[in-house]
Amino acid sequence: MVKSKAYQWSENLSFAVLKIKGLETASALGKLARVLAKDTSAKVYLAHAASKADKFKWVHYGLADIVDGGDMDFRQMLEGDKLYRNRDTGAFPLRLVWILSKYDSGFMVRGDSYIKHVYDIKPSVRVVDMSYFASQKVVEGLLAWAGIKDLEKDVRWVRATSTEHKAQLIVDGEADVAFAVPTGAITEKAEKNPNGLRWLDLDADKDPEGERRFREKSPVYPEYFGLMFRGVQSCRGHWGLVGADQLCCHADATNEFIYYLVKWIDENYLRFKDLHSWLEQMTRQNIMEKLDHTFIPAHRGLVKYLKELGLWTRAHEERQKQNVELVNRWCEASQKAMWLADEKGIVVSGENPAWLKLWEDYRKELGLPVFELLPSIRKV
Repeated sequence: MVKSKAYQWSENLSFAVLKIKGLETASALGKLARVLAKDTSAKVYLAHAASKADKFKWVHYGLADIVDGGDMDFRQMLEGDKLYRNRDTGAFPLRLVWILSKYDSGFMVRGDSYIKHVYDIKPSVRVVDMSYFASQKVVEGLLAWAGIKDLEKDVRWVRATSTEHKAQLIVDGEADVAFAVPTGAITEKAEKNPNGLRWLDLDADKDPEGERRFREKSPVYPEYFGLMFRGVQSCRGHWGLVGADQLCCHADATNEFIYYLVKWIDENYLRFKDLHSWLEQMTRQNIMEKLDHTFIPAHRGLVKYLKELGLWTRAHEERQKQNVELVNRWCEASQKAMWLADEKGIVVSGENPAWLKLWEDYRKELGLPVFELLPSIRKV
C-alpha cells in the first residue's frame, strides 16, 4: 500500500463524472475514492456534471483533476465535434492516466421484434437518435453494416431525451433498434418487460464486408468486436463491441501526482476490486492492452511508473511521440480557427452555422488526420 507519508498528496482531489440515472461511473469512482481518501491526506471528491462537455471542460480549465471517458468521447472533444463545438468545450492536451473499466455494448431490439439479424434492418427502420452522444457514430456504423446507404431517407430517427427514455422507446415499441450498454439498472429494467430484449450479433470474423462498412462510419477498431461478457442475460454470448473507459487528466498535471496515483491504484487493486464490477477491470494488464492501440498520449507520471516496472518499451515511446504530436496539432488548429473566427466577427458557437463551416473548412485545409484506435504496437 502507498502510505500517505510516501507522498504529500494535494489537499483536494476531484474526479469529474457524469450524473445520469443508471450510469455506473459515479458509483464505481465513489467507491474507489473512499479507499483512496482513507490511505492519503487528500479529500477526494466527485464533481457531478450534467453533460459530458462540462466534465471535460472542468479538467481543461483546472476545475477538476481527472475525467473518465471512452475513445469516441475523447475523439469528439479533440476534433471539436458534436457537444464540443463551442469556444470553451474544444480540444485540450489530455493524457491517459489508467483504465477505469472494460465494458461491452451492443444493439438491442425488443424480444418480439421482426429484426433478428443485422440484415433484417431495412429502409424505414426506426432507430433511436442520440446524436448528442458520441455513440451516434456507432449507430451509423451498424446501419452501414446492414447496408443502409441514406441515413436521412432510409432511416426514421426517433429522438431520445435521455438514456432511460432510449430504453423505454424500445420497450414500448416506438423504436426498433438502439445502441445500449447491457449493464446498469436502466437496461435491467428494460429486459424485464414482457417481451424481453434481443441483441444483434456483429461477428466481424464471419462478415468482414459488413465490418468494413462499419469501420468506414465508425472509429471503433476491429479488435473491439467480441462476445459481450457481462450485463443482462440476454446479451451474453452475443457479438457486440468491447471497449474501455479510461481515466485522463490535463497534460499539465504534475508528474508526481499522476505517478503516485497510478502506483497507488496498481498496488492497492486487491483492496478495491470487489467493491464494484467496473473496478475489477482496473488492472495493469488492461492498461497495457490500452496502450497497445490508443491514440491518447500517456501522462509522464504513468510513463515513469511503467518504466520502473520495465513495461515501457521503445515501441511505446515511438507511439507516444506520434500521439502527442497529433493531439498538439488539433489543439493548435482549434485555437487558430477561433482566432480566425474572431478576426471575421464570427461567433464561436456550436449553434452558429458560420463557425461550423469555418472550422470544417479549416480542418480540411490543414489535412488533419482523425483520431482512431491504432494498429497494435506488437504488430507494427
